Amino acid sequence: MSITIRPARLEDYEALCALFDELDAFHRLARPDFFRPFDGPPRTREQVERWCGGPGSTILVAESEGEVIGLAVLLTRTPSAFAGAVLRHVIELDNLVVRDDWRSRQVGSHVLEAVMQWSREQGATHVEVGVHAFNHDARRFYERFGFAPSIDRLVLAT
Repeated sequence: MSITIRPARLEDYEALCALFDELDAFHRLARPDFFRPFDGPPRTREQVERWCGGPGSTILVAESEGEVIGLAVLLTRTPSAFAGAVLRHVIELDNLVVRDDWRSRQVGSHVLEAVMQWSREQGATHVEVGVHAFNHDARRFYERFGFAPSIDRLVLAT
């Protein structure tokens, strides 16, 4: 099994949408009070083009035998305006998903290694990822890689 990690191209759009569909369906199932189906594609072609075109953002894809089997969306976060905050250059790992039939085969680890490399090349001091409380598998995955909790966001409906 050979896995290649590369920047996404616009020709990958349909495969990216299929992966976003898997990710979004998982979130809708777990939290229908937060997530609903899209009225169209899961991400617009324009949005994907903006992410791929940077600067400060990218989509990395995992590929095997010409098939896109995973993706990561990376965004540069604006530094905090709080005068008491240490200046950090943060890359936000906005989404990481591996196609269902490729999970538990180290694809996510390969993608995350590439995420860290891309972030270092951007001069990042930190990579951050948000994980919903229901997603225990994702949290364990990131913690095994060395990520540590930073903040818990609590929500109350009004």
